Amino acid sequence: MIVFHVTYSLIVLHVASYSYLPKNEVPAYSYGSRNSMHKYHATLIDIPFHVLIVYNNLYCSGALLRSKIVVTAASCLLSDKIRRPVVKVGADSITGTGQIIPVVEIKIHEYYKYLNRIDNDIALLVLKEDVEFNDFVKKAIIVEPEVALRPGTAIDISGWGSTNLPQGYANQLIWTEMIVIDKTECAKYYKNLLSPSNFCAKYLPERRLSDSGGPAVYNRELLVGILSFGGISSEEPFVAILTNMSYFHRWMLLNTKRFQEQYCVPRADSSYSMQSNEEASEST
Repeated sequence: MIVFHVTYSLIVLHVASYSYLPKNEVPAYSYGSRNSMHKYHATLIDIPFHVLIVYNNLYCSGALLRSKIVVTAASCLLSDKIRRPVVKVGADSITGTGQIIPVVEIKIHEYYKYLNRIDNDIALLVLKEDVEFNDFVKKAIIVEPEVALRPGTAIDISGWGSTNLPQGYANQLIWTEMIVIDKTECAKYYKNLLSPSNFCAKYLPERRLSDSGGPAVYNRELLVGILSFGGISSEEPFVAILTNMSYFHRWMLLNTKRFQEQYCVPRADSSYSMQSNEEASEST
């Protein structure tokens, strides 16, 4: 209890130095006000950076950061069961065709589970080969460091449908709309799972997901989170916890640089900065 109180106080004090998305206050929001509620199936045109991660008979979601780097939730990767994981890109169903590439290294955050079982819930996967970029395979655009989402902000989270959904969604790429909520509200339900590394959002039960690790995007393009906990249940409180990409921006930058130096052929104009809007269509 004392640990949580100190941690939560640090969250409140530190957030004052953040910039916010959106820049202005968010008006009262109702689900579907962006004309997105009719759409549950997703396509790779919508989210070309969404990837499938498979090991044994298990799977989860992730997002493509670079031509050989994928980010996902560390909780996706059950360490005692990981055997020859592979990543598939360019497919909008689990059984669809796409580029299948083995994973050669897994980097789980050094302080994963430090304050609680989903604290620092992030991992990077290094692929054996470069993906081939096209209209259906692109890198994610990462939110800058020290950026916070205002409560009431709408975000879209994608994943792979499974048996907890109607049959028509099984094995399909789906996405749902969630609304960011204040951590004080989230603490009513999941106080022991909160830390500076995550944030919370509400969802509609009829628009729930099935797996974790899926990318959460703001304004349909900016990667702001990955699904860490929840979001799959048809029972209350209908709250999901997401790993905060802004919080881990520098960690991803540092490790991406290290992996590029180790696994990629250096280029004279090589840059290790995380992808910006201008870089969205470039390969690496």
